[in-house]
Amino acid sequence: MPSLGSITSPCMRLNDDVLREIFIHEHACFVPDYPKPSIRDLPQLSVSRVCSLWRHIALLTPQLWSEICILDLTEANLRTAREYLSRAENLPVSITLSRTGLPGQWRSQLIDFLSSHRIRALIVTEELWFHLILSDLPQRSVADLESLIIFNYIDHEGAQIDLNETRYPKLAVVLICGFYKISSFNSSSLRSFDGRWLSMTVNESWDLLSRCPSLEESRLRITRVNDSRGTVSIPQIHLRRLRILALHSESETDEIPFSTFVEVLTLPVVEELHVFRTTRLAWSATAFQSLARRSNYFPHLRDLVLGNPTSVVDAGALLALVPSLESIDICSGISTSNAFYDHLALNGLASGSLAPRLQSLIVGYVSNGGLFVDMVESRMKNAQTSSNGVPAPFTRVQFLADDQGYHDHCDRLLGMRQRGIPINSHISKYW
Repeated sequence: MPSLGSITSPCMRLNDDVLREIFIHEHACFVPDYPKPSIRDLPQLSVSRVCSLWRHIALLTPQLWSEICILDLTEANLRTAREYLSRAENLPVSITLSRTGLPGQWRSQLIDFLSSHRIRALIVTEELWFHLILSDLPQRSVADLESLIIFNYIDHEGAQIDLNETRYPKLAVVLICGFYKISSFNSSSLRSFDGRWLSMTVNESWDLLSRCPSLEESRLRITRVNDSRGTVSIPQIHLRRLRILALHSESETDEIPFSTFVEVLTLPVVEELHVFRTTRLAWSATAFQSLARRSNYFPHLRDLVLGNPTSVVDAGALLALVPSLESIDICSGISTSNAFYDHLALNGLASGSLAPRLQSLIVGYVSNGGLFVDMVESRMKNAQTSSNGVPAPFTRVQFLADDQGYHDHCDRLLGMRQRGIPINSHISKYW
């Protein structure tokens, strides 16, 4: 006869398959505290200690044991990790390594440990010589590698990572931070490349984009210094899958050679194009117009960020090239008038003939602040009375003004916000 506890406990009335799905879901949703050096604190081991039934189900569920995070690399933790991952059976595993001690101290142990598994995802946060470990792993260990994330904060002369498709046929996601060079770009499987902390020349960035045709997201840190090949005789690079392109520079004082970079690109499906606000941007209206024409005027572009152009931007001409835009951040935080809004642009924004879908407008210093505010108010009125959704109403408007302009508009902006118009202004010298 069953005990009273087993009859009244809802958990005891669940069958094995339901419990297994609950365990897998809990495992997928678990976010570890940091630091948490003990592997034994993970939820898989917690559920296996509740009762013999739960332990039996947990031990026979390989998905629970296919991910391991070793935040403190010790012999004891390596032994526990081996036992832990053995329960994943034949599944490819995800491994995170951190706090690995002195450079090279754990090289032979890590090679032996990693070589024992088929690795699906590998994250290394503090091993200073991991490029040497990675290159020594056997092909069978990395043939299933889909995600590679490596952080390295110390410059090692000649440190290189090879991303060729022969060695990593399934590699889809790469994030590399630190002093590395990529020795080979050649992957038809790579979908996401995050090199925002990895200095690349224009030619190196072109190599990446041209040799990885499946790229959907790319974040690049481009230096002004180019290599010896120059920038001539480069064929057009048609990025038919690239949805997100973000550019960063070495520092706030460096310039991104944007006009040179986009000379050979076509971006027909791009949804987000970002050149961040702390970055000086070598801007050419002609180069961007040519890019827009080649890209069929960006039919999918929703979000555009242009940080700090080196020349003045005609905002009206720019917006005319991106008719599908929903959000723009242009020269925000810049206290000089690097973008201008003439009467034609302001009238077009107000009526919706320019940027009809635009909802978020974040800009830098506006010299004709009163007319700019008039435009915002007119667009909101037109949006309220529109029968076809054109123009779209603003959900966020932000601009800079000088001290006098700010105080002149302060009461008016407050009244607009009270009427539900989401507009804010900041004094440029405090931005």
